[in-house]
Amino acid sequence: MGVTHGKKRDLQHPPETHLNVSVMQIQKLEQQNRYWELQASLSQLQSEEENSNLIRPQKPLNPLTASKSHQELHKELRMTHNSRVHQEGKTELQRALEKRRWEQRVKASRDQEEAKRSRSPFHQELLKRQQRLEKFERDKGQQREGPEFLRVKERLRRTAVLDA
Repeated sequence: MGVTHGKKRDLQHPPETHLNVSVMQIQKLEQQNRYWELQASLSQLQSEEENSNLIRPQKPLNPLTASKSHQELHKELRMTHNSRVHQEGKTELQRALEKRRWEQRVKASRDQEEAKRSRSPFHQELLKRQQRLEKFERDKGQQREGPEFLRVKERLRRTAVLDA
Protein backbone atom coordinates (compact mmCIF):
# COMPACT_ATOMS: atom_id res chain seq x y z
CA MET A 1 0.00 0.00 0.00
CA GLY A 2 1.76 2.97 -1.25
CA VAL A 3 1.01 6.58 -0.35
CA THR A 4 0.27 9.06 -3.12
CA HIS A 5 0.85 12.73 -2.61
CA GLY A 6 -1.56 14.95 -4.54
CA LYS A 7 -1.67 12.86 -7.74
CA LYS A 8 -4.97 11.09 -7.11
CA ARG A 9 -6.77 13.10 -9.73
CA ASP A 10 -4.50 11.88 -12.51
CA LEU A 11 -5.26 8.29 -11.64
CA GLN A 12 -9.03 8.74 -11.69
CA HIS A 13 -9.28 10.48 -15.13
CA PRO A 14 -7.41 9.14 -18.12
CA PRO A 15 -5.34 11.81 -19.94
CA GLU A 16 -6.96 13.54 -22.91
CA THR A 17 -5.92 12.09 -26.17
CA HIS A 18 -4.70 14.00 -29.16
CA LEU A 19 -7.98 13.11 -30.87
CA ASN A 20 -10.08 14.99 -28.27
CA VAL A 21 -7.97 18.14 -28.61
CA SER A 22 -8.28 18.16 -32.37
CA VAL A 23 -12.10 17.82 -32.14
CA MET A 24 -12.21 20.89 -29.88
CA GLN A 25 -10.08 22.84 -32.31
CA ILE A 26 -12.33 21.86 -35.19
CA GLN A 27 -15.43 23.01 -33.29
CA LYS A 28 -13.77 26.35 -32.51
CA LEU A 29 -12.84 26.87 -36.17
CA GLU A 30 -16.41 26.08 -37.24
CA GLN A 31 -17.76 28.71 -34.84
CA GLN A 32 -15.32 31.29 -36.19
CA ASN A 33 -16.32 30.44 -39.77
CA ARG A 34 -20.00 30.93 -38.90
CA TYR A 35 -19.24 34.30 -37.34
CA TRP A 36 -17.38 35.53 -40.43
CA GLU A 37 -20.13 34.24 -42.73
CA LEU A 38 -22.73 36.19 -40.73
CA GLN A 39 -20.58 39.34 -40.88
CA ALA A 40 -20.18 38.97 -44.64
CA SER A 41 -23.93 38.54 -45.17
CA LEU A 42 -24.67 41.62 -43.02
CA SER A 43 -22.21 43.74 -44.97
CA GLN A 44 -23.79 42.54 -48.25
CA LEU A 45 -27.25 43.54 -47.03
CA GLN A 46 -26.01 46.97 -46.02
CA SER A 47 -24.26 47.58 -49.33
CA GLU A 48 -27.38 46.51 -51.24
CA GLU A 49 -29.48 49.01 -49.28
CA GLU A 50 -26.97 51.77 -49.95
CA ASN A 51 -26.82 51.02 -53.65
CA SER A 52 -30.58 51.07 -54.12
CA ASN A 53 -31.93 54.17 -55.85
CA LEU A 54 -34.76 54.65 -53.41
CA ILE A 55 -35.41 58.17 -52.16
CA ARG A 56 -35.18 58.23 -48.43
CA PRO A 57 -37.46 60.59 -46.51
CA GLN A 58 -35.75 63.54 -44.88
CA LYS A 59 -36.98 65.66 -42.05
CA PRO A 60 -38.09 69.05 -43.43
CA LEU A 61 -36.14 72.09 -42.26
CA ASN A 62 -37.82 74.42 -39.81
CA PRO A 63 -37.60 77.89 -41.39
CA LEU A 64 -37.48 79.53 -37.97
CA THR A 65 -34.45 77.60 -36.72
CA ALA A 66 -32.75 77.77 -40.12
CA SER A 67 -32.77 81.58 -40.17
CA LYS A 68 -29.52 83.41 -39.45
CA SER A 69 -31.05 85.76 -36.88
CA HIS A 70 -32.45 82.85 -34.87
CA GLN A 71 -29.06 81.12 -34.86
CA GLU A 72 -27.33 84.30 -33.65
CA LEU A 73 -29.88 84.80 -30.87
CA HIS A 74 -29.51 81.20 -29.79
CA LYS A 75 -25.72 81.55 -29.73
CA GLU A 76 -25.97 84.70 -27.61
CA LEU A 77 -28.35 83.00 -25.19
CA ARG A 78 -25.95 80.10 -24.75
CA MET A 79 -23.05 82.45 -24.10
CA THR A 80 -24.94 84.51 -21.52
CA HIS A 81 -26.21 81.37 -19.84
CA ASN A 82 -22.66 80.00 -19.55
CA SER A 83 -21.39 83.25 -18.06
CA ARG A 84 -24.26 83.32 -15.55
CA VAL A 85 -23.62 79.73 -14.52
CA HIS A 86 -20.06 80.68 -13.57
CA GLN A 87 -21.21 83.71 -11.58
CA GLU A 88 -24.10 82.07 -9.75
CA GLY A 89 -23.91 82.11 -6.00
CA LYS A 90 -22.42 85.62 -5.91
CA THR A 91 -24.39 88.76 -5.34
CA GLU A 92 -23.95 91.83 -7.48
CA LEU A 93 -22.15 93.55 -4.60
CA GLN A 94 -19.65 90.70 -4.28
CA ARG A 95 -18.96 90.79 -8.01
CA ALA A 96 -18.46 94.57 -7.89
CA LEU A 97 -16.07 94.26 -4.94
CA GLU A 98 -14.10 91.53 -6.68
CA LYS A 99 -13.83 93.70 -9.78
CA ARG A 100 -12.63 96.67 -7.72
CA ARG A 101 -10.03 94.53 -5.92
CA TRP A 102 -8.82 93.17 -9.24
CA GLU A 103 -8.49 96.69 -10.70
CA GLN A 104 -6.57 97.83 -7.61
CA ARG A 105 -4.18 94.88 -7.91
CA VAL A 106 -3.62 95.65 -11.59
CA LYS A 107 -2.95 99.32 -10.80
CA ALA A 108 -0.55 98.41 -7.99
CA SER A 109 1.36 96.02 -10.23
CA ARG A 110 1.62 98.70 -12.93
CA ASP A 111 2.94 101.18 -10.38
CA GLN A 112 5.52 98.68 -9.15
CA GLU A 113 6.67 97.94 -12.69
CA GLU A 114 6.99 101.65 -13.43
CA ALA A 115 8.90 102.21 -10.20
CA LYS A 116 11.30 99.39 -11.09
CA ARG A 117 11.88 100.87 -14.53
CA SER A 118 12.67 104.33 -13.19
CA ARG A 119 15.22 103.36 -10.52
CA SER A 120 18.30 104.71 -12.29
CA PRO A 121 20.64 106.88 -10.12
CA PHE A 122 20.03 109.91 -12.30
CA HIS A 123 16.27 109.54 -11.92
CA GLN A 124 16.60 109.15 -8.16
CA GLU A 125 18.53 112.42 -7.93
CA LEU A 126 15.87 114.15 -10.00
CA LEU A 127 13.17 112.85 -7.66
CA LYS A 128 15.09 114.10 -4.60
CA ARG A 129 15.50 117.56 -6.17
CA GLN A 130 11.80 117.66 -7.05
CA GLN A 131 10.86 116.76 -3.47
CA ARG A 132 13.13 119.47 -2.06
CA LEU A 133 11.61 122.08 -4.38
CA GLU A 134 8.09 121.04 -3.44
CA LYS A 135 8.98 121.23 0.26
CA PHE A 136 10.55 124.66 -0.22
CA GLU A 137 7.43 125.92 -2.03
CA ARG A 138 5.18 124.56 0.71
CA ASP A 139 7.25 126.27 3.39
CA LYS A 140 7.18 129.52 1.42
CA GLY A 141 3.42 129.21 0.98
CA GLN A 142 2.96 128.68 4.71
CA GLN A 143 4.96 131.81 5.48
CA ARG A 144 2.78 133.83 3.14
CA GLU A 145 -0.35 132.47 4.74
CA GLY A 146 0.61 133.90 8.13
CA PRO A 147 -1.57 136.47 9.91
CA GLU A 148 -2.42 139.55 7.86
CA PHE A 149 -1.15 142.08 10.41
CA LEU A 150 2.37 140.57 10.14
CA ARG A 151 2.37 140.97 6.38
CA VAL A 152 1.17 144.59 6.65
CA LYS A 153 3.84 145.31 9.25
CA GLU A 154 6.55 143.94 6.94
CA ARG A 155 5.32 146.10 4.08
CA LEU A 156 5.42 149.16 6.32
CA ARG A 157 8.99 148.43 7.29
CA ARG A 158 10.00 148.11 3.63
CA THR A 159 8.34 151.36 2.70
CA ALA A 160 9.87 153.17 5.68
CA VAL A 161 13.35 151.99 4.69
CA LEU A 162 12.82 152.96 1.06
CA ASP A 163 11.51 156.45 1.97
CA ALA A 164 14.43 157.21 4.24
